[in-house]
Amino acid sequence: MGCPGGGITNRLILSLLLFAGSLGVSVLLFMAGFPFFFLFLFIPLIPLFGQNRYIKRCPACGWKTTSNELFCPYDGISLEKQEK
Repeated sequence: MGCPGGGITNRLILSLLLFAGSLGVSVLLFMAGFPFFFLFLFIPLIPLFGQNRYIKRCPACGWKTTSNELFCPYDGISLEKQEK
C-alpha cells in the first residue's frame, strides 16, 4: 500500500480488510452447510507475520532502498541498515 513509513499500519489495515472478507465468506459457507467455515478466519493473520523491512542508506550520498542491495549503485559504498 503506497505510503512510506506505515509498515505495521498497512499490514494491520490489510489484515482487517481480509478478516471482514473472510468472515463474510465463512458466513456464506456456514449457511450453505459446509462444516469447514472456520478455516477462512485464519487467512487475515498472514500479513501480520511478514518480515520487518529495513531501509538501507548509503552513508556517502544518502541513497535509500528497501530491496536486497548490499552496495550503493552510484558510489559502491556498503549500505547501512536502518529500522523502518
